Amino acid sequence: MEVSLFSLFAVYLVGQGILALLLLFLASRGTGLILELFQQLDEKLAAAIQKLVEGGFDMPEPVNPIQAAIAQMLIGKMNEELPHRDPKGQFVKKLE
Repeated sequence: MEVSLFSLFAVYLVGQGILALLLLFLASRGTGLILELFQQLDEKLAAAIQKLVEGGFDMPEPVNPIQAAIAQMLIGKMNEELPHRDPKGQFVKKLE
């Protein structure tokens, strides 16, 4: 059984054509799905923005006074002077 090169080439071309048609079909279905998902996202975002505009914004809860005091203490510690060092990098006593 001998198969000619021309028949193999013809089968190859037909296979590539079928593959190209399948790819185009799937691409068109995927594009439609993506467009539909973007439309749904757009509708949800519009509804959320409209709800915020109509209802106003809820203010966040006030800062806890204990947390504020701790934050101020930490800020004060960070702003203190760093330890004194000599040019070699060794710590030296602070002279006042």
